[in-house]
Amino acid sequence: MSMDNPIALVTRAKADGVADPLVSQLQAFEVPVEHIPLVSQQILDNHGDIPAAKDVDWLVFTSANAIYYFASLLDTEEWIASSVRVAAVGPKTAEAASSAGFKVEVVPEEYYTGETLAHALGNAIRPEETIVIPKSKQARPYLPDFLREQGGHVIDPALYETVPRCDNTPELEKFLKDHPQTTLTFTSPSGVEAFKTMQPSGAAWPALCIGTVTADAALAAGFSQVKTASSYTFQALAELAANFHYGGE
Repeated sequence: MSMDNPIALVTRAKADGVADPLVSQLQAFEVPVEHIPLVSQQILDNHGDIPAAKDVDWLVFTSANAIYYFASLLDTEEWIASSVRVAAVGPKTAEAASSAGFKVEVVPEEYYTGETLAHALGNAIRPEETIVIPKSKQARPYLPDFLREQGGHVIDPALYETVPRCDNTPELEKFLKDHPQTTLTFTSPSGVEAFKTMQPSGAAWPALCIGTVTADAALAAGFSQVKTASSYTFQALAELAANFHYGGE
């Protein structure tokens, strides 16, 4: 690959032995891609008490990571066999929940954000119902706060946190030097923050973001060329990258 050609840099965490879905989508759109993970997830042991499944009315997943760490820490068979109802922020998260054995009842019809999930659940939950929302340490408070305002008893344990992969700083620096036409892709504010930690003066590159929350973080970090995918999906982000690379957007 010529170093003069545009290339999309995937900055999200990398799972061992598993094809990254964003990389796969970019390749499907024939976008040249490199993956240098700037963040990773770490499990948190001190996450507080989580009630037994029999005492919970709703289990709400906002990411595939939340499902993974929930299953790592708890006996999911107890939850799957219980009468707890399950909601997911979007179809990919619902697919991950289904693969883990859960039957998902509520998924927003579009946009797949905490706001759309909150309103979808607001039409389904009853006051005083107990709602468990496994989350990351960096998760926004909008969803649990909204459901509490609706009268729900919300328990939102932080099961994991996202941390910068500062050990990849030399690789990142070399890549950006060798590929001056790099386009950055960000799938979370944590990715933006990690990039700025490793490259404090690196806001000159275009930043393609999966949603408005991440785009706002990129703007706050000083990026001037920020574009947002049409929906909160890897496919939409890859399509944005293809249009940016080949369509001149």
